[in-house]
Amino acid sequence: MTPLYRIFLMFEWGGGSLWCGNEAALEKFDVGSLEEVLPLSTSIREQLDKLSAWHDQALNWSNPADVSPWNEDEFERFENAANAMRVQLQAELGADFEIVYVPLGKN
Repeated sequence: MTPLYRIFLMFEWGGGSLWCGNEAALEKFDVGSLEEVLPLSTSIREQLDKLSAWHDQALNWSNPADVSPWNEDEFERFENAANAMRVQLQAELGADFEIVYVPLGKN
């Protein structure tokens, strides 16, 4: 069965991590971040909040154009955690959804 709704797991500075990834998702959920719109457990929402807060530490907020305060190991840890979240989201939302993780720096 082909998934109906494509959802991007894509972290944005200051919040938002789940976004519509195809026309069917846009028609169903509209624009904007989807954390509060999708049928997600409290546990998943809390984990997404923690990942978003962690993601925001990768930016030097005093000088956003500056080099990230994260080293390679921190980026790798984050990417591993984000990929694990993608798997959890896929399991929770089921076959009607395709969850696609967009790695940092790829959006």
